Amino acid sequence: MSIFINTSLAITIVLCTAFFIVFFIAVRLRWFAKLKHGFLITMMLALVGAGLAASLIGGVWGYEAARQVLKQQIVADLANVGEIVESQVQIDIKTALDQMGHLARVFGPKIGKSTASQLVEKFRETQELNPRLLQLRITDAQSNTLAERSVTGVIDPMNRVAAAVSLEGGAFASDPFISPAFKEYVLNLSVPVRSLQNRTIAALSARYDLQGDVLELIQTTKFNVSGYAVIVNYDGRILAHPDVKRVNEDISSYPAVQLGLQNQTGSLVAKNKAGQERLMFYRPVRSPATINPKPLMLMTEISQAEAEATLRSLRARFLIMVIVLAVACLVGSQQISVYVQRPVRELMHVAARIQQGDLNTEAHGMGKDEIGQLGTALNNMVHGLQERERVKAVFGQYVATQVSEKVLKGEINLGGESRNVTILFSDIRNFTSMSEQMTPTQVVGFLNEYFSEMVEAVFAEGGVLDKFIGDGMMAVFGSFEDTPDHAQRAVRASLRMKALLAKINGERSMQGKPPIGIGIGIHTDEVIVGNIGSAKRLQYTAIGDGVNTCSRVESLNKEFGTTILITENTYQLVKDQFECRQMPEAHLKGKSKPLQFYEVLSVKAA
Repeated sequence: MSIFINTSLAITIVLCTAFFIVFFIAVRLRWFAKLKHGFLITMMLALVGAGLAASLIGGVWGYEAARQVLKQQIVADLANVGEIVESQVQIDIKTALDQMGHLARVFGPKIGKSTASQLVEKFRETQELNPRLLQLRITDAQSNTLAERSVTGVIDPMNRVAAAVSLEGGAFASDPFISPAFKEYVLNLSVPVRSLQNRTIAALSARYDLQGDVLELIQTTKFNVSGYAVIVNYDGRILAHPDVKRVNEDISSYPAVQLGLQNQTGSLVAKNKAGQERLMFYRPVRSPATINPKPLMLMTEISQAEAEATLRSLRARFLIMVIVLAVACLVGSQQISVYVQRPVRELMHVAARIQQGDLNTEAHGMGKDEIGQLGTALNNMVHGLQERERVKAVFGQYVATQVSEKVLKGEINLGGESRNVTILFSDIRNFTSMSEQMTPTQVVGFLNEYFSEMVEAVFAEGGVLDKFIGDGMMAVFGSFEDTPDHAQRAVRASLRMKALLAKINGERSMQGKPPIGIGIGIHTDEVIVGNIGSAKRLQYTAIGDGVNTCSRVESLNKEFGTTILITENTYQLVKDQFECRQMPEAHLKGKSKPLQFYEVLSVKAA
């Protein structure tokens, strides 16, 4: 039964653990994010799963603990029955031996003086006092029967071993056996008969009705409706049973009988010959035999269903509790999800408006918890974007002035033309997270200082600042004049930018600020350059696949952990002037084949 309890609780724990493992994997991989109400489903599964797991484990543990306590109480009751039967049988046999001893003391002085009929009369009186003494016989030292009486008139041959033991001066009791005369289990009892000089002169022997004695005891100790006790002899046959028809029935195949006859005590649940589940308690019983006693055992049993009848109401209450708790968890999870979803939806609405270009929106009334902190971070991001847009506008004017001077001088044509140019993209690493920790004024000041240095490096090499893209910028070399060394100019500009970055980081270090990193991508290709836009607004820029390729090359610095990357096209034009390190081939979005890239290290020594 303990195995069943451990298995039941273990299965519950394993199932609950399996559920949470699958659930945590689902959360980790964001399976529910694919559903419209995925967050609500996640909350409900988490709360309902936790509630049900706690109630199931606690309920099963409590139920099985109660079941174990009940089983222990029943086993204790059955053990008490066994002790009562055993002790009472020993008392009854001792009483019979005492009565026989008293009779022997009476016979001792009268041996040889009383007639056989007088001795038989004494036997009759003794049997009336103790009807368990089915047959009495007195035998002298020469094994001559002096007197004998049977309550049924049928004489059962006496055991010569019993008489011999008593003639040697000792009391004797045998193991139980089936009497041919009385057709039931009896014992051989024998006591010595002594003369006045305390010399053994005869033996008084008896057939003791053990079956009737034990049957009376177990019939009076019946408990509940289906519980009863059974005495089993050494060969697994029933010695006494409330149903006398089952006496001498072979039940040696019962596990409880096998264990009890091996001098073990315990309990187990097994089926009897009728196929009924029975809770059986078994324990050895002391044999009354005085010479080489064979094992006996007592087995008490009760219907398993009856033994657990008191647990049925507990089981029903447990199921009701689980259902109520499940409903409560569902309602609670729904309320909590609403509480969380409301501010999240507000933040999503704000984010959508920002995506549409509305930088005047803000999240209000978010509180101070984690969602409130997220709202504050979103507001700070909006402020940063506002300042970045203002910076872009300022530097946009600066770029437009540079181009307009060329247009006014007639050095470029309105419209577009195909040119082989070298394009440079640069970007500040992790600027979004950095700007969230800065005030708008600090963002503007930082970008002013940074772009002033970077733009100057581009201009120093004759490049055209095409545009600012947030914290990044795009420059084109070779778009205005016929400059065949535009690739070398772009690479020199990138090395200048790297050197200027070291200067900026040195100043930031002196101010106790962390260093910043940039990524620069350079690509040489055929693109369209010229004035592109509307009738009211023109922008001198470059467009084409080469521009997109260069932008993606710049992003590749994050993967390679580099600062300056150039493509194979550029490398072939600058490999004699600059030290470069070959990088692994990589795929770029929109390209069917992998491309070769190189990291620019320095200018080659002359």
